[in-house]
Order: sequence, then structure tokens, then C-alpha cells
Amino acid sequence: EGAISAFEDSYSATMAPDQRAMMRDLGLLALSVDVSTKYSAATSRVRELLNTVQDVAKDLNQTGQSVAEQRTRVVLIGAGIAILLGGAIGFLLARFFSEGVTHIAVVAQQAAAGNLQARAQVDSKDELGQMAASFNAMLDRITKLVQTEDERDQLQRRLMEFLVLVAEVSKGDLSKRGQVTADMFGNLADAFNLMLDRFSKLMNQVRDAAGRVNESAGALLSTAGGLTRTAQHQADESNRTLKAVEGLTQSMRQVADTAGASSESAKQALTATERGRVAVQETVQDMQSIRAAVQRMSKQVKGLGDRSLEISQIVSTIRDIASQTNLLALNAAIEAAGAGEAGARFAVVADQVRKLAESSTQATKEIADLVKVIQTETQDAVVAMEQETQAVEAGSASALRTGDVFKEISQIAQRSAEIAQAIAESSIQQTTATEEVARTIKDITGGATATLQTADQTRQTVE
Repeated sequence: EGAISAFEDSYSATMAPDQRAMMRDLGLLALSVDVSTKYSAATSRVRELLNTVQDVAKDLNQTGQSVAEQRTRVVLIGAGIAILLGGAIGFLLARFFSEGVTHIAVVAQQAAAGNLQARAQVDSKDELGQMAASFNAMLDRITKLVQTEDERDQLQRRLMEFLVLVAEVSKGDLSKRGQVTADMFGNLADAFNLMLDRFSKLMNQVRDAAGRVNESAGALLSTAGGLTRTAQHQADESNRTLKAVEGLTQSMRQVADTAGASSESAKQALTATERGRVAVQETVQDMQSIRAAVQRMSKQVKGLGDRSLEISQIVSTIRDIASQTNLLALNAAIEAAGAGEAGARFAVVADQVRKLAESSTQATKEIADLVKVIQTETQDAVVAMEQETQAVEAGSASALRTGDVFKEISQIAQRSAEIAQAIAESSIQQTTATEEVARTIKDITGGATATLQTADQTRQTVE
């Protein structure tokens, strides 16, 4: 501003109105500097906010992923184990017990009907397999030992009793036990009772395991509820952060637009300054030409003064000659008067010469007066030329200083344009980075939503 004020004070008298208006436009430079300062502060705050948002986004992402993965694994593994264990145990026990007992019951019915060739086809090594093997061995022994009809009837009664026991057990009454006797059916009843005891223990263990599975399912349900609340909280936080980042992105776009406009204004100011600098250079050149012309004219006027001095000297010589001629004519007239008649014509000539000398004296006097006037005016002109030369030199020096000021202003405008351009580019980069953060937060929000859905599905599965 000081340089601009000095320039306007020193050169406002010689500038054209459009040039002065152009100089006033340089006020855009101050605006560019102010925009640069404010933008630097805004950029610092934006960068701090971006760093904070990125840290929060990373923490939310890591926490959400970790919690979601751990709790999802726990819920899924627990639910899977519970479902598989309960289903497998129930299915295997039901199938094993139902099919095995039913098959033995069918074989027993066939044997009770008199078909002693029927055998139980159970190949397992457990109690049911042992019972089936004992039942088959009993049928083998019955086939060998039954000789009479009474023995067969007794055996059939004992077999019917065993069949009734098997039927009641097959209906689910595991409290029944077979009567242990000394005959072959006693061994079968003892084996069947042993199988029922072991099977009862197994069912108690299954009941206890089912209770523990129910407790685990309750814990999994509580965990799923907590996971749902956590996922909902993360989704809400992500949405709020996303809105804040979207607002920040909009602000950054506005800052980028403002910086672009400032850059364009700085470029226009630079162009106007360059035109002013060129105009000043042309003015300096014109004033240097004027100074050279004035110096030439001053030299010519000084030469004219010197010539007028020479003319004055010549006029002085002519005046001296006229005085001497007048004196000689006077002497000649005196001599002619002394000569009488003979000198009359010579007296006329002498009188004419005297008159001519007087005319010459008068003319030289007029010329001398004119030469004095010319000398006076020449001296005045020389003084005026010297003053004009000094004024032109002063104006030329002022124009040179103005050119230097314009050069400095041009450099300032160039730096302002570069700063504004850098601000615009930085704003674009920061806008891109902010949009990337917004996309990342959208991904985090999507992940939180997916976690919430998974938690709901897990809770529904456990329920």
C-alpha cells in the first residue's frame, strides 16, 4: 500500500485516467493476501478436523470389525454347537433306540408267533448290540432245547412277557425292568436291564447337556442383544460422522470455488499490472526522447546566442567604420569648401558619403538594439530550456521510479497469483481427500449396518 501511494503521488499528474483506474484495480492484491491468510487458517483447521475424522473412522472401523467378528464367531459357533449337538444327540438316540428296539420287538413277535428261525440283525457293539446278540443266542438255544409242546408254551409265555416289557420301553417308559430268572430268559432280562440302566444314565447326561445348551443359548441371546446395541450405536455414530464430513466437503468445495475466483482475480491484477508496467516503460522512453530533443534545442539556442554575439561584434565593427567614414566625409567636405569652385562636386560627393555614413550608423544602431533583444530572448530561451531539461529529467527519474514500483507490484501480483493457484489446487486436493473420507465412512456405516443385520439374525436364530 505504501508503494502504491508513493506511485500515485509521483506519477498521477502524468498518468491517463484509464491507467489510474487500472492502478485502483490493484486493490485486488490486498484482497488476495487477505484471502491467503484466512485460507491458511481455515486449511489448518480443516486438516485438524480431517485428521480427527480419519482417526475416529479408523477406530470405529477397527472396533466395529473386531467386535463384530468376535461376537459373530462366538454367537455362530455357540449356536452351531448347540443346534448340532442337540439335534445330533436327539436324532441319533431316537434313531438308535427306536430302530434297534423296534427291530428286536419285531423279531420277538415273530419268535412268539412260533418262528424260531427269526434273528435280530443288530451289528453294533453297544448295549443294544449285546442285547440283540443275547436275544439271538437265546433263540438258538430255544431252538435246540425246546422238545415238547409244554416247553414251547412256557417259553412263549416268557417271551410274551419280555415282548410286553420291550413294548413299554419302546414307548419311552425307561423305569420298567425285566424279571431276572434262572433260565435263559433271565440272562436276556439281565442284559436288557443293564442296557436300560446305561441308557437311563445316558439320557440323564443328555438332559443335563440340553440344560447347559439352553443356558448357553440364553447367554448367546444376551450377547447378541449387546452386539445389536453396539452395532446400532456404531451405525448412529457413523451416520452423524458422515453428515459432518458431507458438510465439511461442501464447505471445502466453497473454499475451492473462492480460491479459484481469487486466483482468477490475481491473474487479472497481474495482467493489469503488466499493462501498467509496459505503459510506464513507454512513458519513460517518450520522456527520454523529449529530454534528448530539449537538449538538442538548448544546444541550438545556445548556438544561436553565440551567433548573435558574433553579429553584435560585426555590427560594432560596422558602426566604427561608419563613424570613421562620417569623419572622413566631414574632413572631405572641409577640404572641398577650401578648394572653392573646383571642390564643389567633391563636396556633394562628400555630403552623400556623410549621409550614407549616418544612415549606416543609424542602421547599425537599430541592428545592435535588435541583436540585444535577440540575445536577451536567447538567454531567456536557454534558461527555459535548461529548466525544461531539468523538469524532463526529474519526470524521467520519477517515471523510472514508477517503473520500479510497477515491477515490484508485478512481482507481488505474480506471487499472489501463484499463492492463489496453490490455494486452489490445495483446496481441490483437500476436497478429494474429504470425499474419500466420506466414502470410507459410508463403507464403515455399511459394515455397521451389516453387523446389525447379522446380530439380529443371530438373535432370531438363538431365540
